Amino acid sequence: SSSSSSSSSNKASMPTQKEGPKERLDKELANFKTLQDSLQATYNSRMGLVAQQQETELVKQEFENLEEDASIFKLVGPVMVKQNPDDAKANVEKRLEYINGELERSNKIAESQEKDMQQKQQELIKMQQGMQQEEAISGGGGS
Repeated sequence: SSSSSSSSSNKASMPTQKEGPKERLDKELANFKTLQDSLQATYNSRMGLVAQQQETELVKQEFENLEEDASIFKLVGPVMVKQNPDDAKANVEKRLEYINGELERSNKIAESQEKDMQQKQQELIKMQQGMQQEEAISGGGGS
């Protein structure tokens, strides 16, 4: 797109509208890039949640396979602390509920962001087509 910046300076003699189509397109492209970045951040955070979910599910399965009198320890900082098995199981359940809730929320956000991006993409395509048509009409050179 380096050639487009030089062609815009050639058109300096043309009367400029309040904001030229090229400037509008550049602004919309920047908005699109921002949407892409935030969607990527949402995907990354969702991947982290999925990893936590799998890890917590494993812990839950381990608890189900424990013998009645087994001791459960939790790592707190550098120290292993003995835990009441019922408390430990309840904590894992709560953690899973929380993670599942966050995953659901994350999925809704991603869905909404994907929809926004698709709309923005359609707008950009229309803007580009409009610019190409204007260039063809104004005889901006054969393409």
